[in-house]
Amino acid sequence: MRNQTIKGFVDYDVDIVLKFGGSLTRDLDRCRQLVGAIAGLAAEGQRILILPGGGRTDKVIEAIDRERPLAPETAHRACALAQDQTGLILADPAFSDRLVACETLAACRAALGQGKVAVLLPSRLLFDVDPVEQTFELTSDAVGVWLAWLTGARRVAILTDVDGVFEAGRIGDPDHLIAAISAAELLRMGHTSIDACAVAFLEARGMDCTVLNGLHPDRVTAWARGQAATGTAITGTALRRAAA
Repeated sequence: MRNQTIKGFVDYDVDIVLKFGGSLTRDLDRCRQLVGAIAGLAAEGQRILILPGGGRTDKVIEAIDRERPLAPETAHRACALAQDQTGLILADPAFSDRLVACETLAACRAALGQGKVAVLLPSRLLFDVDPVEQTFELTSDAVGVWLAWLTGARRVAILTDVDGVFEAGRIGDPDHLIAAISAAELLRMGHTSIDACAVAFLEARGMDCTVLNGLHPDRVTAWARGQAATGTAITGTALRRAAA
């Protein structure tokens, strides 16, 4: 995924982008354990950028929209601000003193340079750059892989509350967990534990991504260290070219 540094352009030097699913904030004790594991990886020298999901606030916005449909721009902006709120909470000392809330990519780069974990509060970037359509079909999963592409991150993972992608109708059944799949094939499956817009972006950009269960911090740590870990590896166009 990563390109060589181009003369005159900033190198964000990001090892890993982690999309931190909002579902992982339901149990704050387990959430703190995951944050601690990520902080431990940063202490080892990993340069990690977190893109937070909308969490509980996002669910409230969706409920309001179902009861009284909001204008697309209203819902879009509210959901982006919900991500900011989740990010502020994750970066609070109640969870770790190594995570830093950042409103800009420049602030993220500074935090990474200090050995911290950068937690991007994405609303400002999303409002200014306007990279995504205003639809509930697109979630923070897609923003996470877009951010990984934008920063040239070496690796990207979607952290959620399930073990990965499962065969249709078999969610939660370990015998039907898909260990590896191409983005093209996953698109044909439709909606899974990662949104279809994110998968389409992976295929279009030839990027790889892994879906991991953040309720098991040891899996996240193992994956970050390049070790085997339960999850689903999604491979972009490189897989199709190799198979041709």
